Amino acid sequence: MAEAVKTDPNVAEELAATRETLDQMLRVMTAQLHLQRVALLEDGHILRFNAPNMQRIAMSLPDAVDDFVQGVIVQTRGFYEAKILAKVAEMGVVGPKSVVCDVGANIGNHTVYFASIMGAAKVIAFEPQAHCHATLQANIALNGLEKRVVTHHSLVGAEAGQGQMVQFNTRNLGGTSFEVAAHGGVPMTTLDMVLTKADVAKLDLIKIDVEGMQIPVLQGAVGILEQRKPALWVELLQRDDAFEETAAFLAGFGYVAEKLARNDFLFRAA
Repeated sequence: MAEAVKTDPNVAEELAATRETLDQMLRVMTAQLHLQRVALLEDGHILRFNAPNMQRIAMSLPDAVDDFVQGVIVQTRGFYEAKILAKVAEMGVVGPKSVVCDVGANIGNHTVYFASIMGAAKVIAFEPQAHCHATLQANIALNGLEKRVVTHHSLVGAEAGQGQMVQFNTRNLGGTSFEVAAHGGVPMTTLDMVLTKADVAKLDLIKIDVEGMQIPVLQGAVGILEQRKPALWVELLQRDDAFEETAAFLAGFGYVAEKLARNDFLFRAA
């Protein structure tokens, strides 16, 4: 039997140190390249790029230096979560007469895609962070979508009220989380309250990305789920049995899940 080759401990330590040095150099170079890309943005931190259908898109990215989502858009010169968005588009759940709700719209990446690329007739977007909501509005205007997109600077929950921020990270604005609070200062509404009968009649998709608050959002849309049963694109983080809880709630309305990505699921009525 051949004897195992023994590695000199000193050599192993030197190799590990070399790898760590190379990793650090790569991180520094990557960060410098990112800063160079951001510096090349137009005045107002605007990036223009061609969508897959060659439509020209403009995105205001004021926090691109630090924010993860905006950084990805700069790096790829395209929509964030482009592959998932394309997959949903291919499923044909949104058409030219569709109303779409974007709950947790952030800076409008998905909102712009729904209206511009999928061609939805109307998008109703909700974003509770004042800074992100302002950027959302800027991106709607940059792409000439003011007549087809309505925004609400508010949380969405099980009932009207207020909420407060409980977690904030400048490196991931989309990961900001909120909780219900009687005097929280952040307005909260429900989908059943905001959407008109005309909206519900054409509602084909609700996208929900709310950092764990998906059940309250759905509880505040029971009327819609019973009447219209739109497709639901829900981000479910892998913690606290989020998928199991959401799937069980929606099963009561006849929904079944299809996995889109690691944390994203499309629920459709069977």
